[in-house]
Amino acid sequence: MWRLLALRPGGLAQEEVLKGAPEPQAFHPLESPWEARRAQPRPWPEPLYFVDGKEREEALLAQGERVALLGSVAAGALVSQGGRMVLLPPAVRRVGVGLGEPLRVGELRYEPVAAEGTDYASLRAGLQKAREELEKEVARGLSGGLLVVDGPVRFKREGGALLGYIKTHWVRYLPEREEALLQVLKPGERTPAFRVRRQGRELASWYLRLPLVPERVRPPQAGLLRVETPLEGPFSELADLSLSLFPALASHPVKDPRAPQNLAPIGALEWALGRRMGSQEVVERLLRRHLGGG
Repeated sequence: MWRLLALRPGGLAQEEVLKGAPEPQAFHPLESPWEARRAQPRPWPEPLYFVDGKEREEALLAQGERVALLGSVAAGALVSQGGRMVLLPPAVRRVGVGLGEPLRVGELRYEPVAAEGTDYASLRAGLQKAREELEKEVARGLSGGLLVVDGPVRFKREGGALLGYIKTHWVRYLPEREEALLQVLKPGERTPAFRVRRQGRELASWYLRLPLVPERVRPPQAGLLRVETPLEGPFSELADLSLSLFPALASHPVKDPRAPQNLAPIGALEWALGRRMGSQEVVERLLRRHLGGG
């Protein structure tokens, strides 16, 4: 019999810093010279898709020495075409990382997901992987045009271009001399592209600066995005296109505290996914009623 250990176990947030991280061992620029670049405005491709996922930790359970993490994962897509932005049907699942079989809690049903370990970090990683797999599933159903994903490029796309954008910067990709360009990058400018290797995949990447609200006090990395795309694609064209795309979609601090990095379509998608996942308070009442504790 599973018993409830904790609701909303939560996790430690990682700090958005470059300072102190080690320099990359290899650096391979794909464009030269190494200086800030601008580009002429370009029309957005159609269809233009935005894909994002959301995860929510709901409870930590124990059965003897076994531990499981219950949570919800959701993924969805917005499509921009013909001047309209439309939400496609999202996918939502409840999963239990570390469960050996499905677990029913009242009207809720959690499907088992494997974990690489039994510690909390491994369970949390399993929940993140379940969300990533759901994002891939949603993305596979989208064809043509350009697909923009919130986060790194984790899969290969057939029949269309793919851009991933990263809002937080925990890894250094540039040596100190090249990294200095980031400090002077103006809104609407980007760095030249450079090569990134990750998990056997080769990518082209670049940094760009989003528009900034003038009156705010900002850290040096405010409005800085790192964008990446598969190296085998037309990365230089996509890098120039990103200067027309991302600044126009930047969020405003009045509506989003993560502005401008949290793009407006992604913010709207996150809100819609949160609604589809249901009320966390209702879920917690069901968990307490059927499992006790917490």
